[in-house]
Amino acid sequence: MAGTQPSYIEPPWDRGFVTYDEVMADRENVVRLEKNVNQRAAWNENLEEASWKKRIRSEGDIIKAELRMAAKAALAVRRVALKQLLEKELEMWEKELSLQGKTFYKQRI
Repeated sequence: MAGTQPSYIEPPWDRGFVTYDEVMADRENVVRLEKNVNQRAAWNENLEEASWKKRIRSEGDIIKAELRMAAKAALAVRRVALKQLLEKELEMWEKELSLQGKTFYKQRI
């Protein structure tokens, strides 16, 4: 049937008029939803920023701890190297003195 409308489409003259209160209520709902979305977005941004700052601070603490441990390790290595150097020098001095027929005085307890 040409020219007739399907039954699922409601003709505009059969619709009731929307009142001003209904329009304002719908608008208030939209505004309230937008406000909630904006608040949640701001909260998420603040949370992300706080998390980022905390991560940076934590990484800084980890770096400081690693630097302290590296300094301790370097100190231990230097001490071992100095001890070996002193032992070699002592051995060298003892050889030189023994060639001269002398020795270091060692107190025996």
